[in-house]
Amino acid sequence: SGPHIILLQETNPSWEELLREDAIALAFVYTYFHHPGPSDRKAGGSAILSQFPLDRDKIELLDFSDIVPGSVFPAMVCDVSIPIKVKGSSRTTTTSSAQGNCNNVTITIANVHLRPPVNLDGSAWLDTARKTEPIRIGEVKELLRRRSSQESESKRAIDIIAGDFNEGDSGGAIQHLITNGYTNALSQFVPRRKETHRWNYFGRVWQLRKRLDHILWRSNVLSSTRTADCRLKLDCVNCGVLSGYEYDASDHQPVLSRFAIIKDT
Repeated sequence: SGPHIILLQETNPSWEELLREDAIALAFVYTYFHHPGPSDRKAGGSAILSQFPLDRDKIELLDFSDIVPGSVFPAMVCDVSIPIKVKGSSRTTTTSSAQGNCNNVTITIANVHLRPPVNLDGSAWLDTARKTEPIRIGEVKELLRRRSSQESESKRAIDIIAGDFNEGDSGGAIQHLITNGYTNALSQFVPRRKETHRWNYFGRVWQLRKRLDHILWRSNVLSSTRTADCRLKLDCVNCGVLSGYEYDASDHQPVLSRFAIIKDT
């Protein structure tokens, strides 16, 4: 089956108009779009399309620019209510609305677009990725700090962090998240030779290929089930890069991960 939740970056009002029509037709009835203001950078838009209910009152747009100099795009953090049925086996939890010990589980997702490896004027040199890496590290540090320092019923820790990280598997921001208990699904399931981003120079004479888009998750007990009769956690069972978008669609290719919600044993 296809995805139940879609995270997008660099959206705008025109895309929203088109996507809302398609999303509703495809049963993505729960949507939230953020568009940059007149003084913001145009690539700062983001969106979530979901087949599961979103808690719109708790959606946060976190601007890190006041704490992390050079940060240019906000992160979107939202809670998604997943209907499930817990079965006897520890790995047979299903996304079903049927009655069970736990009828709904809330997961918290962050949709990120970290600082691009370019200068603020759009130029880039051989060392620009290295020089902007501390900004990306600062952004994920601040993301974790803001959630962990306020963790409560209304401010849960983030279960999935996904989006355009603008760095590869060994980048500083990715490694900081791994140090803090997250796992990179792309690294775990997709061979290093497979890119998620292509950029053409001089038509298609020379093509730059990178792995910039990632999905990270943590396997801790879900905050929403810590006091429930059944303590549950996320488990990523697969991840891949979807083909067919390499030409005349986007310079980024979609990354798709499949998660199971399993009992904590």
